[in-house]
Amino acid sequence: MKRLTLIALVLPLLTGCAASMPKMPELPSMSMPSWPSFLTPSWPSIDLHEPTIIQGSVLEVEDVEQLQIGMSKDAVMELIGSPSIIDAFHKDQWDYIQHSTISGKEVIHYRLTLIFDGNLLSTIDTSDLGGLRDVAE
Repeated sequence: MKRLTLIALVLPLLTGCAASMPKMPELPSMSMPSWPSFLTPSWPSIDLHEPTIIQGSVLEVEDVEQLQIGMSKDAVMELIGSPSIIDAFHKDQWDYIQHSTISGKEVIHYRLTLIFDGNLLSTIDTSDLGGLRDVAE
């Protein structure tokens, strides 16, 4: 118990002295010498990869312009390839859809709709081919 009392009395005295301690003199600021550039480490730059994503049918304007009313399904498929979508509810409609992103920036989007009457091409809907024409120019 005597030790505990001694510590309790001495501890405030020691902590009270901390504020009255002399301060260290401030040293003048010194600048570091500059190093030659070949000794300075250089960090490599990091370039983010932005992938090219191609989804759908890739069409050529020249091939689309060769489509004619009355062509057979086989002739159309030979000219521009198989469609992106053959709808189960609209078996006579073929859709060629393209939606691509090139290097994460340029977006290409177009749609060609072909409607057949039996085995012969009856309607060519090129109203949504603006993106294809932009790519060709």
